[in-house]
Amino acid sequence: MGRKISNDRVRKIRKRKNKILIAVEGTNKTEKIYFSNFDDGKKPYTITIAKGNDTDPLGMIKLLSKEIDKRDIDLSNGDIAFCVFDTDVNTKKNKIIKDAINLAKEKGIRIITSTPCIELWFLLHFEYTTARLSNNSVIKRLKKYLPKYEKNINIFPDIKDKVYEAIDRAKRLESFQLQNNKIISMVEANPNTEIERIVEELIMQEKR
Repeated sequence: MGRKISNDRVRKIRKRKNKILIAVEGTNKTEKIYFSNFDDGKKPYTITIAKGNDTDPLGMIKLLSKEIDKRDIDLSNGDIAFCVFDTDVNTKKNKIIKDAINLAKEKGIRIITSTPCIELWFLLHFEYTTARLSNNSVIKRLKKYLPKYEKNINIFPDIKDKVYEAIDRAKRLESFQLQNNKIISMVEANPNTEIERIVEELIMQEKR
């Protein structure tokens, strides 16, 4: 008869949960609210929103790098750090974005952009478009499907069943931009969003 393993030992050898650290722009709650829906305490990961109110992509990377050390995030052992921001439509932001991307690569941080804004990701749950968009025009289109939409409210229950459609449309849109020689993450790749990369990662981790 085999030796019985104590409950304490079972806990010790149980696989650790991966830590997902996400930095978002300033005091914007839209992203925080959206991503919090993926962490119900039962997943093989935990999601933490990094502290800091920086809206500058380069500043966000620097603050996130400090948070990684402070929170004992191990990027070589399954933990992931994402830096999420909107490119908006101002081409002057490209230089800062390029610098942020270079620093992020050094630190092992994954840059996630939306052009012009995160609402494009929400819109892709309902329709596919390649039309150049402003922040206001994205929200106007989104309100055709979610008339009561406002920033900083939880729309996850209204869109969660369409997430795979949104992922497919986001990938299709990125292919369109690349075929037209646009650089992903830059202001000119309008419209485009990389939010599906986080969502796909979370879905994949749940299936492991």
